[in-house]
Amino acid sequence: MTLSLSQQKQTQRDAAFTARAAMAADGASDAAAAVFLGEFTALAGEIISLYWPLGTELDTRSLLHALHERGVTCALPVVEKKDHPLAFRKWEPDTVLESGTFKVLVPAKSAPYVTPTLVITPMLAFDAAGYRLGYGGGFYDRTLEKLKREGDCVAVGYAYAAQEVAEVVTDRYDHRLDWVVTEQYVRKIV
Repeated sequence: MTLSLSQQKQTQRDAAFTARAAMAADGASDAAAAVFLGEFTALAGEIISLYWPLGTELDTRSLLHALHERGVTCALPVVEKKDHPLAFRKWEPDTVLESGTFKVLVPAKSAPYVTPTLVITPMLAFDAAGYRLGYGGGFYDRTLEKLKREGDCVAVGYAYAAQEVAEVVTDRYDHRLDWVVTEQYVRKIV
């Protein structure tokens, strides 16, 4: 029996989620932040969206604080409507966070909206071609499509090196990343 594209993606998603949950994360978030900051050195004045970690995602909080200290305007994504692109609210160390969709912490509604020039995305898996496997809601694909259509936006996947797979199952809605950063390396997608 041949699986549909949707079933293939879900099978890959299930395997990737299980594999990521088994990874040891000791020191990985600080190492990934150092790798990112070593590659992206001229970021003052930029607007960068990160994500507040959920479950076993590679933790971005040390990078979030380091970028803020370097004069970067930081933002966190907010799901405002199903089947729509993400919105982004400004984050600072004293920003009040509240539980958003999927119980992810997001800046409170009083935080101003911003438009990022660089989006750091979580992922379950990624491949050398720059495709990422997300949770299946399509939020980042819709968001990257919109941001790139409206102006310059760099998409950076952020994950454990062990999350790399030979090939991510894709469909016509999937958008490629421009970079991948892990705790071990950075890769520009060409």
